[in-house]
This record gives sequence, C-alpha cells and structure tokens, in this order.
Amino acid sequence: MHSTKSVQSHEAPPGLSPNPPDKADDAIVPPSGWIAELFARLEVPLVGFVRRRLGGDIEGARDIVQEAFVKLCQESWPSIEPHATAWLYRVCRNRAIDLSRREGHMTAIHTQLDVAGLRDQNELPDASLQQSEQLAQLQAAVIRLTEQQQEVLRLRLHDGLSYRQIAEVTGLTMTNVGYHLHQAITQLRKRVEGS
Repeated sequence: MHSTKSVQSHEAPPGLSPNPPDKADDAIVPPSGWIAELFARLEVPLVGFVRRRLGGDIEGARDIVQEAFVKLCQESWPSIEPHATAWLYRVCRNRAIDLSRREGHMTAIHTQLDVAGLRDQNELPDASLQQSEQLAQLQAAVIRLTEQQQEVLRLRLHDGLSYRQIAEVTGLTMTNVGYHLHQAITQLRKRVEGS
C-alpha cells in the first residue's frame, strides 16, 4: 500500500513559488491567504496615506503600496507577522520620502479633512453651513501644526494605528508619539475655541 504525502499549496503573488523547494524554506511561507487578507484590509488606507505624502499623486501612491507588498512577500513571515501593519506603513512612508527627495521637492502632508464624509446628509441647511465653517477652521488649524504633529495625528485618528504602531512607522518612541499627539490636540483645541 502506497502512502501519498499531500503537498500543501500556499497562495503566493506572481513570481514567488507557492511550494518551497525544501523544508527549511517552509517556515518563511505565510499561511494561505494571509497576504491577500492583509492586502484587502490595508490597500485603501495605505494608498490614502502615501497619496497625502506625495501631494495627491494616486498612481504614485498605488505603485509604492504595490512595491511594499512585493517586499513583504520576500520577508520572513514569522518575524514580520506580529507587526505587519506598522511594517507596511513604515516601508510606504520611507519610499514616499525617498521619492519626494529624489524628485527634488518635499510635499507637505495634505491635511484636507473629508468634509463630505463628516456631514449628515439629512441636516438642515443652516446646521450644514455651520458644520462646514467649523471644519474649515479645523482644517486651517491642522495646517498650522508641525509636520510631525500632523503625521502622528493622522496615523492615530485617520488610519487608526496604535501608539506602538505609530512609533514603529515614524521611528519615534511611544512617549514621543504621545507627546506629539497631546501637543497637536491641545493646539487644535485652542485654535478652534479661540476662533
């Protein structure tokens, strides 16, 4: 009686072998679907994050995010899996900074808030106008923050990253992340209340 050893197939991006040639390489192959799930969950937020860094260049942002996922496929899965989200944000951030420097212009992080997304479509016109004015004041106040304050504020509030993840992305300590967030929120509160 022959015993047939089943070969477990792993989904892999094009160009990467789904079945590693030897047992030693098996430890670096992620479980089937892990990268696809990560891509489905993080592609849109990462493209938005990079797009802001590139001054609105969505195609450039998509290219950078795709490069980051290709790079992720080349990393050792067990070592990257616990902090994959922060790792991807950091890789995308660094690549966007490099690209901006190489092209000879550093763009400020775009701080436009999604006004349409924050409005209740059933509001009365006066309430909608008042909310738009408040959002315009908030946008003006955000623009006055330092670039580092804007970045940690957006990573926390827009992208939903934890202090630890923000620290991994930016290279700051968790204490510094907390400090910059506190300073940003304090300044925003003062500027909006003072208006």
